[in-house]
Amino acid sequence: MRLRKSLTVITLIVITSTLLSGCLYPKERRAENQVPHTYYVESTQKAVEQFQADSSVLPIVTKPLDTPIFEKYEIDFARLMPKYLPDAPANAFEKGGIYKYTLIDVETKPTVRLIHLGNVSLVADVQMAVNRYKANYDKLPVKQDIGHGYYAIDFKAIAMKDTQITSPFSNSFLPLIMNNKGEVGIDYSLDLAQLIKKPEVTIPAKSDPRYVLARESMFVPIKSFPYGIENGEPVLLDAN
Repeated sequence: MRLRKSLTVITLIVITSTLLSGCLYPKERRAENQVPHTYYVESTQKAVEQFQADSSVLPIVTKPLDTPIFEKYEIDFARLMPKYLPDAPANAFEKGGIYKYTLIDVETKPTVRLIHLGNVSLVADVQMAVNRYKANYDKLPVKQDIGHGYYAIDFKAIAMKDTQITSPFSNSFLPLIMNNKGEVGIDYSLDLAQLIKKPEVTIPAKSDPRYVLARESMFVPIKSFPYGIENGEPVLLDAN
């Protein structure tokens, strides 16, 4: 009798574990979709190249002319499916992932890169808080003047915790800053400084190192400001 009860309990445990595993499986799959798989970037790259070869245009979403350059050439997967791709990549926004697919170097060599939407969302949250503060007090929430028309943000003034971005390039924490118009962006100085020090990387004279940063990884430096190089270090160019 005791043996029978023990077997019944064991059976119930196994069944419960199986059911729980089944319930968790979709979440595990969603977690997998958050990974920027090289495979998805490469397969999308091939699809874009074939589409352009066949049609002489790029499969991109039409956006306003003043859209920031690293967000301007978003890939339109509807134009690629099903002839060039069977489906959108599993980690793409269109499939519930946290990445938007975009193109860089569209005039010379269109290349697929990723936009981290989590970082875009964080910047948007801070931007809304800065906008409210500016509207209420007719000034910017400035903590420190960092030069060239840029400022560190006083997060206490806007009732937010000090917010930083986890860099998709290096996993370092990057600060948020704003220009003299109150536009919030990410300061990529740390990532750019690491890039400049790499002996295998060449950055053309008088060019913006952000473009090289994008070419050297799978990501683009979204929500950023223009940079130059002075004395071997990245510097923010004067805000307009």
